[in-house]
Amino acid sequence: MTNPTHPIVLVTGAQGSLGKFVIRKLLHQGYQVIATHHLTKPTPAAPLEKSPTATLTWVQMDVTSPQSVKAAIQGLPPQLSKIDHLIHCAGGFRYAMGDSVRDDDIEFLLDVNLKSSFYLIRELLPKMKKNAFGRIVLVSSKATLNPGAGMGIYGASKAALNALVSSVADEVRSFDININAVLPSVIDTPVNRKEMPKADYTTWVTPDALADIMVSLIEPWGKPIHGALIPVAGRV
Repeated sequence: MTNPTHPIVLVTGAQGSLGKFVIRKLLHQGYQVIATHHLTKPTPAAPLEKSPTATLTWVQMDVTSPQSVKAAIQGLPPQLSKIDHLIHCAGGFRYAMGDSVRDDDIEFLLDVNLKSSFYLIRELLPKMKKNAFGRIVLVSSKATLNPGAGMGIYGASKAALNALVSSVADEVRSFDININAVLPSVIDTPVNRKEMPKADYTTWVTPDALADIMVSLIEPWGKPIHGALIPVAGRV
């Protein structure tokens, strides 16, 4: 059974630039972390610093597959089955103009940015309702507020995610369950630097800072924040 002072957190996209920072912070603060990997279980170059109460368990999960999400969650050992919180870092981006967007672009972005959230919430929310407690943190995008050229399908996939947050927030209002989303602008990752070599990186949002905000939403002092769509724009 979960120690209430050391809750269990499921983190998706744990091998990504943002997920890595989220995991480090959770382990440092003593959480029991279940981290997802898609294909190959990662081998850290160096041991992760963590508090004595923290644990890290890797599970294979394809967040775009409802069968994989269900199997991974239902296959957890009993001591980790009561997941208290979800931090859903997995996501994707593609730039596509409206007159040339491919079917594959549409399917990919809806699968990874929207459907994955539905699959995870569908599996975890009944458990959270049973325990009358839980925190869900999703990653949307500032592009939902004013999507520019080529951001239509990406912005649409994230805007639909915003609607999901608002709807579920209303559904769980009578429980001690919170759902929120952060809306970053450009996250300072190696991939984004490679794609935009002439950009001013100092205006972007660092994954370290974004991870701080996301983890704070599952902390006790984050309880009043519910159904929020939180812009994290940096200076973009």
